[in-house]
Amino acid sequence: MKKFNVKSLATVAVVTAMGLSIPAVAAASSTTTSSTSTTSTTGVATNTTSATAAWKAFHASWKSYVEGLKSIRLTYRASVESDRAAYFEARSTATTPAERQAALATLETSLAASLDARITAITAAGDPPTPPAGYNGTAYVMGIQSANVAFRATIVGAQATLAAALAIATTRPDAHTARLNYDSTLGSALVVRSAALLALGSPPANPGQPS
Repeated sequence: MKKFNVKSLATVAVVTAMGLSIPAVAAASSTTTSSTSTTSTTGVATNTTSATAAWKAFHASWKSYVEGLKSIRLTYRASVESDRAAYFEARSTATTPAERQAALATLETSLAASLDARITAITAAGDPPTPPAGYNGTAYVMGIQSANVAFRATIVGAQATLAAALAIATTRPDAHTARLNYDSTLGSALVVRSAALLALGSPPANPGQPS
C-alpha cells in the first residue's frame, strides 16, 4: 500500500510541479464578446475586441509554455524507461552478485543523470507568462501561477538534492533514504500548494473581460 501511495504522489508531483493544467479561468471566453462585436459593426465605438485580444494573446503564450513543459516531462519519462530497460537487460545477463550490484549501481547513476537533465530543462523554461493587468481573471491566474511556481521551485530543489544523493549512494539503504527524504519534501509541498489554491476561492466570471 505504501508503494502505491508513494507512486501516486510522485505522479501528481510530476504534473503539478510542471504546471501542466491550464485552469479553465484562463481559457474561458467572454459571454459578452459577440454582442459587443456586433455593436462595433454598427459604428458604435467599443474597445472590447482589442481589450480581449491581450487576454487571448496571454492564453496562447501560456498554452505554448505548458506544451514546452509537457515535452520536458515526456523526454524525462522516456529517459527513465530507457534507463530501466538497460538495467533489466544487464540484470538478465548477470551471473554473479557483483555483476547484479554493478547493474544496479549503473541504474542509479543513469536515473540521477536523467533527473539532472529534467531539472536543467525545467529551470531553463523559467516562469510562466504573466497575465495582462486589468482583467477579471488577472488576480486569480496570478494566484494559481504563484502557487505553481513556488511548488515547482521546492520540488526542483528537492529533486536536485535527490539526484546528488543518488549519484554518491553506495548502498541500497543510502538510495532508499534519499528517496524517503524526497517523498517527505514532496508531501509537504503538495499540502502547501493545495492550501494556496483553495484560498483563491472560486474562479471569476468572464475572466477575459476587462475589470
